[in-house]
Amino acid sequence: MKAVALTALSTLEVCEKDIPQVDDHSILLKVKSVGVCGSDLRIYQNGDARVSLPRVMGHEIAGEIVDKGALVHHFNIGDRVALGAHMPCGLCKYCQEGLGHHCLQGWTIGYQYDGGFAEYVLLNRTMVENGSICRFSENTSFEEASLSEPFSCVMSGLRELSIRAGKTVAIFGAGAIGCMFVAALRRMGVGKIIVVQRSKARREFAESLGADVCIDPTTEEPVKRILEETDGYGIDFSIITAPSGEAQNQALSCVKKKGHVLFFAGLPKGKKTELDTNQIIYKELKISGVHGASKSDHREAVRWIDNKFVDLSRFITHRFKLDETQNAFIASKEKAGVKSVVLPEWI
Repeated sequence: MKAVALTALSTLEVCEKDIPQVDDHSILLKVKSVGVCGSDLRIYQNGDARVSLPRVMGHEIAGEIVDKGALVHHFNIGDRVALGAHMPCGLCKYCQEGLGHHCLQGWTIGYQYDGGFAEYVLLNRTMVENGSICRFSENTSFEEASLSEPFSCVMSGLRELSIRAGKTVAIFGAGAIGCMFVAALRRMGVGKIIVVQRSKARREFAESLGADVCIDPTTEEPVKRILEETDGYGIDFSIITAPSGEAQNQALSCVKKKGHVLFFAGLPKGKKTELDTNQIIYKELKISGVHGASKSDHREAVRWIDNKFVDLSRFITHRFKLDETQNAFIASKEKAGVKSVVLPEWI
């Protein structure tokens, strides 16, 4: 089979590999669509202690089951499935509590095991028994289904916030994740959505998804504008999806008393920021962080996509053949469009 492996920093090479063979407990998936994630890009540029080279990356995967082991009973050949990224051990305390994305083992598709930038990917026993392999509707495209993994992380954030209709929300960063938050929140009936984003194209995309106000932080002060938009009270919820210490502090400053701040994006390695904890104390703020998504979050994401609560097809702005995967990474690095996907069957 054809695959694309990371062989050195910023170097992806097309290679030939044997099609993986299933054992009694595994599944062979023919990859139909795989998205380029920000974490893939970080590994591509900077490496990762969990990733030994060469490695086939890619964890935003949708495909069709073409072979399975004799003891795999819950899936059938021909099933169209989307994958969660995590491969929980199923045994540690986190896994036993339904928090497999925090598993002590820490295994992830495309990190310790080859991922989806290939014609086929093998789902081993750990993934089959404990991971999220979710069937999706015939009315959902493979491209949309492959975005269920990042969208599940948005589901995780929304569950943490427990936002109700009519509330006000500020989102710092309008990349793919930030805009998924916009689309989901609009569907949920929030009162006002304010987006802070440098890129004009991404501000316009956020507006098309339902953002009420989009602020360019290079031309106006976000906190001042958000306070003006909320009669001086501040926003009910702040969500930071941009890897920026400045945005983190702005999110604290613009949220109202008793408000809730969600830290979604981490800072680049080696970068730190000082937070004004007095704001947390004297405004009695609730602070949360989310990373990854549980199996239930992924299943919820697939339900949203299947029921057309959000139209994730709009997010896919760039499509690439498998042997163009390097170009897909370059497009993501240059922040071209919103989301790039690789389609291994596209000739």
